[in-house]
Amino acid sequence: MTASRGPEYSRDQEIVEVLKDERIELTFAVDRVLDTTGFASVDPHMHTIYSDGRMDVEERIKSVVAEGVDVAMATDHNIVIDYLPILKKLGFEDELTTIIGNEVSVRGLIHYNTYPLTYRGNEDKNGAILALADKTSLLFEASRQKDPGALIQVNHPRAGTIGYFNNLQLETETAASAINSFDISFDVLESLNGPYAYSSNSVAIQDWLNLLNRGYYKPLVGSSDSHSIDGDEPGYSRTYVYYKGDKGRDLDTRAVIDAIKKGHSFASNAPIVELLVNENFIPGDSCSAPDGKVNIHLRVQSAPWVSLNEVKILINGERRLVFPVNAARADAVKFEKDIVLTLDRDATIIAEVMGKKSLYPVVQAISRDGLLEDAVLPYALTNPVFVDVDGNGAFDPPLAHKIEWVEPTGEKKIIER
Repeated sequence: MTASRGPEYSRDQEIVEVLKDERIELTFAVDRVLDTTGFASVDPHMHTIYSDGRMDVEERIKSVVAEGVDVAMATDHNIVIDYLPILKKLGFEDELTTIIGNEVSVRGLIHYNTYPLTYRGNEDKNGAILALADKTSLLFEASRQKDPGALIQVNHPRAGTIGYFNNLQLETETAASAINSFDISFDVLESLNGPYAYSSNSVAIQDWLNLLNRGYYKPLVGSSDSHSIDGDEPGYSRTYVYYKGDKGRDLDTRAVIDAIKKGHSFASNAPIVELLVNENFIPGDSCSAPDGKVNIHLRVQSAPWVSLNEVKILINGERRLVFPVNAARADAVKFEKDIVLTLDRDATIIAEVMGKKSLYPVVQAISRDGLLEDAVLPYALTNPVFVDVDGNGAFDPPLAHKIEWVEPTGEKKIIER
C-alpha cells in the first residue's frame, strides 16, 4: 500500500498481508517536504463525464486535491463546465481554485483549450463555441470574440490525428514550413501532455524549441489531460507558475493566467526547478548582457521518492551544459549551482531536469510494454530567459527566416502518442 499527495509531499508505504475475512486498519504519514513558496501548481487540462472522462465532477475535484494541485482548469470537450458549485459543496475552497475552460475539439484538425471563460447556463453547451470550422483561424476568432482575454492553448500537438502540428504538417527538423492555413496566433503550447516526456511529447518539445529559434514565443505548459484517476492521475504533468499571494479561495486567478501567458513558469511531472539569470530574471523575462556575460542560478528540489540524475542548460535549443545529480541524495534540494556563461550572440536560456528511476507507484501509469523499470521518469522543463547581447533591445532568434507557408502535400507525417 502506498500513500502520497503529489510531488511536494513525502510518500509512505507498507507491505500488507490480508487473510480471508480479516480487516486491517492502516495509518500513513504524508508530510510536505518541498518548499514551493512563490509558486502555484496548475493543471490546465482535464476531463469528466461531461465529455470523455470517467468520473463525475465531485470525484474529479477529490482526485485533484489528493494530488496537491493548487489550480484546476475544467476543460471538457466542446462544453463549458463550472466546478465551483461542487467545490463549495465539498468544502474544498481552501484547498483548490478552479477555472472555467473548454477544450475546443475538431478531429483531423486541432484540439485546444481556451480559458478563463464565462459560464453561460442559458446557452447551448453552456456557451461553448460551435466547433465546426475547417480552419483554425475561424475557431480562434470565434473563441476570442466569445470570451475576450481568454488564452488559447494548443494541446498535444503531435498526438496522432488530433495533433495540430501533425495535421498542418509543421516540419519536424527546424519548423521550416507548414501548410499555409497554419495559424500561429495561439498563446501557449502544451508541450508536456500527461506524465511521459519520452512520447510524442519529445517531438512537441523539439517543435517548441524550433519555434523559439525562429522567433515564435509560445510559452510551454504541462498538463495531465487526465480522463480518470488511477493510472491517469491529474497533476502529472502540471505547470508551476511564479506566484506571490494566497492560495485556495483567495488565489488571484488573473495573476495566474497572466503568469501562464508570459511564461513565468515551468512544466514538470515531479521536480521543482528554479532558474534565475543575472539575479533578477525568471523564465519568460528578457534581460540585456552587453558583454555577453550572464550569471545563472539553478536550484532543483524533489521529494525523497523522486530520483534525479541530470540537470541541463539549453542555449538556443541546444543542450550545451550537463550537470550530474547525486541520485542517492535524500534531502529536498538535489542540485544548486551558480554558473557563469559568456555568450557571443542573443540567446534563450532554458533548464531541463531528468531522472532515470520510475515514479511508480505514486504515478500509476506504467510503460507501453507493461513494465515498471521504463515507466514514467522524472522530468521538468522551464520556459526561456531571453538574453539580448547585441544591445538592440530585442532578442534576435538564431534562425532568421520565419515559417514558410506551403500547399498541402496530401500525405501527413503522423506521429502517434
